[in-house]
Amino acid sequence: MLLSASVLQSDGMVPTGGVTADNFRTLLSHSIYVGAILRSFEIGLAVGVLVVLLGYPIAYLLVHTTSRWKNVLLALALAPLLASVIVRTYGWWVLFNRDGAVNELLQAIGLTKQPLIMLPSTPLIIVGLAHALLPYGVLTLMASLSGINPNLERAAMSLGAGWIRSFASVTLPLSMPGIAGGFLLAFGVAISAYATPAILGGPATQTMATLIYTLMTTLLNWALGSALGVLLLASSMILLLLISILGRRRVAA
Repeated sequence: MLLSASVLQSDGMVPTGGVTADNFRTLLSHSIYVGAILRSFEIGLAVGVLVVLLGYPIAYLLVHTTSRWKNVLLALALAPLLASVIVRTYGWWVLFNRDGAVNELLQAIGLTKQPLIMLPSTPLIIVGLAHALLPYGVLTLMASLSGINPNLERAAMSLGAGWIRSFASVTLPLSMPGIAGGFLLAFGVAISAYATPAILGGPATQTMATLIYTLMTTLLNWALGSALGVLLLASSMILLLLISILGRRRVAA
């Protein structure tokens, strides 16, 4: 139904003509639509990189630590999952809005005289999504690191390699499927996220998900909204295919 609506001429919610590619041409020829598509992929790329960079050391520590506090550390790493994405996102909004805690702190210590306008902004959307998706990245990376034989790193060190060289030569290459999987998972969820961009963003920071909502419910342009939905769905399916290929390679290894 989504695909059929995206290739039909229509007036609002009512089909008025035959099959056409005009909806997709419109999406790719107007700056507001192209900007939302590119912004979604930029956000997904930044979130994926952040999740991997922040999640890898946490996952490495949790896999290799022998501390009796390991379960506590794991619980802390997964703590963001205890609250819904709406609650977590509004937490960032409370911190960074015009009358929020960050502005009050900056004015109290004399760094600023007037409140800074930090919302809406794309960087805060990235921070909010990275915070929400970090536990999934940690779990993905932990699964990859747990499958690496620790004796390989010990063998490299016994042959004269330092910890940094053994990590760079042994552990990091063997964990690349987990890194790629964690990145693609975060990327795929981030490009289709709605709640966080809607709360921390605005009309000037539209993403594909928020633009689809506007087209469908406010402008009632179901054909254009469906076309954008098809592009988003196709992107997600391609990512799922990549994750599946990486998973098969990991199993084969």
